[in-house]
Amino acid sequence: MVLTAVEILKARKNLEGLIYHTPLTHSKNLSALCGAEIHMKWESLQKTGSFKPRGAFNKITSLTTEELSRGIITASSGNHAMAVAFVGRKVGSRTTVIMPENTPRVKVERCKAFGAKVILRGANYDESLAYCETLCSTIDSIYVSAFDDDKVIAGQGTIGCEILEEMPEADTIIVPVGGGGLISGISLWTKTVAPNVKVIGAQSTSASTMYECFKAKEIVDVPVPFTLADGLAGGISQKTLDLSIRYVDEIVLAEEKKLKSAILWVLKNESQLLEGAGVVGVAAVMNGKIDLTPDEKVVIVNSGRNLDLETLNLVE
Repeated sequence: MVLTAVEILKARKNLEGLIYHTPLTHSKNLSALCGAEIHMKWESLQKTGSFKPRGAFNKITSLTTEELSRGIITASSGNHAMAVAFVGRKVGSRTTVIMPENTPRVKVERCKAFGAKVILRGANYDESLAYCETLCSTIDSIYVSAFDDDKVIAGQGTIGCEILEEMPEADTIIVPVGGGGLISGISLWTKTVAPNVKVIGAQSTSASTMYECFKAKEIVDVPVPFTLADGLAGGISQKTLDLSIRYVDEIVLAEEKKLKSAILWVLKNESQLLEGAGVVGVAAVMNGKIDLTPDEKVVIVNSGRNLDLETLNLVE
């Protein structure tokens, strides 16, 4: 099946009453700093502290009673795991999440609080995913991908619906990119209903897998060192790469060393906490990585707030 905007419309209806319609606010201070009209879509205020419940709800509620009885399993660097654990508890399905051994403690503890069985395995997301795939073959649970799934992508795409309904005059939407599910959904919707709106992805210089693959137009191996944007670390899929190549205008890199200052700037000026993965769009704009014109109307998706302060203290 080829994923279309119709699936995003179906997801929108399916998610009614299950997720928050998150705020879209004008940032007077960032607009003054950058010389364009900047607005922020606060998915950091979504249930579980990130955009991920949109995709998790849309996927898990599509499962049959028999499938739910087998349990749900996933691999994640944190936010998707929390969303799956949260939704799994809501639908009464036991949940197992595989997370990298260096996952911020706040994300591990919240998964446990939602009732999930947490297994820390692997030095990074890719190693956790490999272990998860092995485990799936023995326990017969239903695997819920963080991004390589049409239902998940369609759920994330509902953010694009909300943005363009509330701000149809938007010129540019800036989206954090990890595995690519979020930007795939938003860009698919945007280019279907408002093809002249630019969609720009943002990653960190230390978590740049999609950036390199997008540039090469194929999946390439990209090392991922320590990054404050842990939610963006790891691989992508052929599905999300293909959708990004088709619908995304550009992907830029925010400097890893600038993420901490961007987090603190948002905390001071917007009174909101963002994690490293959630602040890459703001950091890219603040540091001139995206060319903006004075009359350009820009929406930045702030994708998550689940920051481990102990991790932040490790950053110079």
